[in-house]
Amino acid sequence: MFCVFKSNSPISILRKAAAFTMLLALLIPLMSGVSAYAESEKLQFDENGEFKILIVADAQDIDKPQKATLKMLEASLDAANPDLVVFLGDDVYGNIIGNDEAATKAAIDAIIQPVAERNLPFALVFGNHDDQGGVSKETQLAYYQSFPNCMALDSGELSGCGNYTLPIYDSVGKKAIFNLWFFDSGTYDEERKGSYAYVKQDQIDWYISQSEALREANGGQDLPSFAFQHIPVPEIYDMLSVVPKGTQGAVRGHGSFSDRYYVLNPEYISGGNIGEGPCPPDFNSGEFDAWKQQGNILAAFFGHDHVNDFSGSLEGIDLVMTPGTGFYEYGNGDRHGTRLITLHESELNSYDSKLLYYFDIVGEPPQGLSPIIGARFEKLIIIGIGVLLALAVGVTLLCTHLKKRRQTKV
Repeated sequence: MFCVFKSNSPISILRKAAAFTMLLALLIPLMSGVSAYAESEKLQFDENGEFKILIVADAQDIDKPQKATLKMLEASLDAANPDLVVFLGDDVYGNIIGNDEAATKAAIDAIIQPVAERNLPFALVFGNHDDQGGVSKETQLAYYQSFPNCMALDSGELSGCGNYTLPIYDSVGKKAIFNLWFFDSGTYDEERKGSYAYVKQDQIDWYISQSEALREANGGQDLPSFAFQHIPVPEIYDMLSVVPKGTQGAVRGHGSFSDRYYVLNPEYISGGNIGEGPCPPDFNSGEFDAWKQQGNILAAFFGHDHVNDFSGSLEGIDLVMTPGTGFYEYGNGDRHGTRLITLHESELNSYDSKLLYYFDIVGEPPQGLSPIIGARFEKLIIIGIGVLLALAVGVTLLCTHLKKRRQTKV
């Protein structure tokens, strides 16, 4: 919380002015491209002292949205009635849509309209697939910002697109008492082919300088905070245990961790499931170490791994995975879901977390193979089966024809 000066002495007034000026200097650079909503409204705890965040990861849809994805999203919004919706990247499947701005906008429309219709503010980070088709993140962010409820910003000069912070004010709207950090974790590592990208050093430096400025403006106290980004940090593996291949429930690691098999380590894990080896970057840029050094991040929320929804605490920071929402790519059946976070004004150093699974909130299981393998692969399988059947029929007819010719010659 911001420090309250009780004295009205000239020195006290100067201190107040200096703190206010510093806070303005901190916030002004973040206002470039800000939407009308973010200019006129602010996030704040409700009259009951609660603030709810609905996290939506990997909607990963196209311009022809999957009905199950929209059912999942709409049911989550209705069940949660959140104060903020955070899209955690891979909102659109860029490499399938291609370099088609109209189709990209149609895909964005599909997932944002249910939020806009409910007049809910939303924020977002980008994932590794959003701009893979060629439509830039900057173009996509501008389109998101055309929605009046968009809170997403871009700091402008940092690596990636969409690095920004959003404060949450107390229930009377007087002072900021919590902070949200949003990082673009990039796409792929150009130096390490096949590896995922990571938060770069200039982004880390920005986080450190912003944290220090906020702390100074807040009388030397940190604002407790959340971090949101698409790709998890490599330290996610520190919450897992190495086990022999074939161990029940074990998954093979990914990338530089792919030579071992892992299960959740109950020493760190508080709940959830692991369905695939987590996919962080192979290179550790030191982002988690910076979080530890600054001491203001209570929890960091990641998407990226569609069938992982575990959470745990590592060195005082919660690392939390959110399952995939979209049905166009692979998922975990009726365990497609979203995550609801509830903050309490009376206890800012803790929060409640709840997974909203498809079956629980929609009330019926999703149909077909797509809940597991994704609608894209389901379609390819159906096409493949059709081709095989056609070939089988063709071969049968050819064999019958050849047999009749032989019989005729005889």
